[in-house]
Amino acid sequence: MAMENNPSCGDFWMIMANLESENPVANITAMNHASVLIGGGKLPEPLLVRRLIAGLLSNLAKPHHEIAIKRGFHSILKAIWTAIISNNMNMDSSARSEALHAILCYLMDRAFLRIQRHGSMVRMFTVRDQLTAVKIMCTFFRSSPGIINDARCVRAFASLMLSPHAAVVCACAGALPSLSLVPGFGFTMARAYCHILIVLPPQSSLQISSVILMLERLKQISTTMVDHPRFNDLAMHVLGALANHNFAVRKKVLNLAVSLLTPGNVSDVLRFLKNELDLAATANIPIEYQHMLEEAISECHSAYPESIILFIQGPMYSVFSDCFRYIKDIMDRNPMLRAQLLRGLLRALRHVKSSPVCAAAVWAISVCSESQLEAIGSMDAIVCLFGDLLDRRDKEKLILEAGEVEHEYMLPRDYYGVKDRDAQGDHLKPWLMEMEELLFVHIGLTQQADGSYSIASSSKCSGSEDVSFFIPSLDHTDNLEVLLQSGDVLLADVVESILSMLQEKANELE
Repeated sequence: MAMENNPSCGDFWMIMANLESENPVANITAMNHASVLIGGGKLPEPLLVRRLIAGLLSNLAKPHHEIAIKRGFHSILKAIWTAIISNNMNMDSSARSEALHAILCYLMDRAFLRIQRHGSMVRMFTVRDQLTAVKIMCTFFRSSPGIINDARCVRAFASLMLSPHAAVVCACAGALPSLSLVPGFGFTMARAYCHILIVLPPQSSLQISSVILMLERLKQISTTMVDHPRFNDLAMHVLGALANHNFAVRKKVLNLAVSLLTPGNVSDVLRFLKNELDLAATANIPIEYQHMLEEAISECHSAYPESIILFIQGPMYSVFSDCFRYIKDIMDRNPMLRAQLLRGLLRALRHVKSSPVCAAAVWAISVCSESQLEAIGSMDAIVCLFGDLLDRRDKEKLILEAGEVEHEYMLPRDYYGVKDRDAQGDHLKPWLMEMEELLFVHIGLTQQADGSYSIASSSKCSGSEDVSFFIPSLDHTDNLEVLLQSGDVLLADVVESILSMLQEKANELE
């Protein structure tokens, strides 16, 4: 039925007056009158359409109108929308655009409120409604960035990211790069998505593929998250998604977590990964997952090697760095050897001849001490072996302070037997040769064909044994006893720093 633009002007003027009235009865009368006219194919003059729309919208916003009444106002708006779209109102393009925009804003607001109310259930909408929800959410995140702080909105979009429908997941993934420019969006969504992933792990191959896509896309926008004040916490939130047992998902979770590393969180991430690796080894978890964890641990150390040897960053300690990095590289690539290495080092310390090797061995003992019992046992061993050296250093400091003499521990370059390198700089430093002797001869470390390391079975021991059992009693002919008699102040400083690290670890593991 064709609609007419020539009804009595008085009819619509009366409708306008009643719509704009504060009297609810008048409002309802206007609604009924407008429904009859528009249902009969009659529409107001184009100049009155905007005013009619405004009147309808204002009544929809009134809290005292019942839901049934609001449905009536909503139906009239939809009828006007249809008439405008069908070009039945003879409106000029400007007026037509303004009218459609006003109705569209209302419809989007209404849809947005529905999404907010049902945020956790939005992934159960029909595919069409979910795709519409993605568009609406994107529009509101861009136009009103503050809604990123609305938990309902975050939960709704994160749920859509985990939709069972591939088309919806692809729509979300496609929107992430532009939405990542909204302050806080990338961080908040990554955290929310991983939390939901724990509660609703993917089951089908299609869902797993969708999760892999989304985790990869989150990694791509990870650089936009670094300015968030709680960015340091994000990697740990992401690692929670390792609760999913699918290998491909776990691999992407680890990749994402490693991309979120900072100097402030690398220690927590390493501790989590090592604990996960220990559990994997004792719970008969497939070797593939253990390899993933070992690789992630290695990447953490490679990304922030300085985070674990901060106390030798000063120039006077630089002579120790080569030995630290030598043994660290072996430990990073073979984290499962740490329990054996801890006991082997404690047994072999008596053979140490030089301060660089001694410092690196003591540091390795501290890193390999992963339980509270091990940390305490290692502290006892180190104090027993190095107590006299530390006491001597402290007495020398007191003497210097009493004499009011400023003193800096700067040792000559050849103090540790170091000469300038030749032009090629390719000769092996003497303490690295000693480090190889300590590890491969005295401890029994061997390198396998695939590049990994193992320790001979005779060097292995039960993880339940008390670390204090391995405190050696030094003889005056032992290399370490001779070294300690030298009173090396730099070695004493490093040992003291390592003892502090062990004490902090033991406190954290209580």
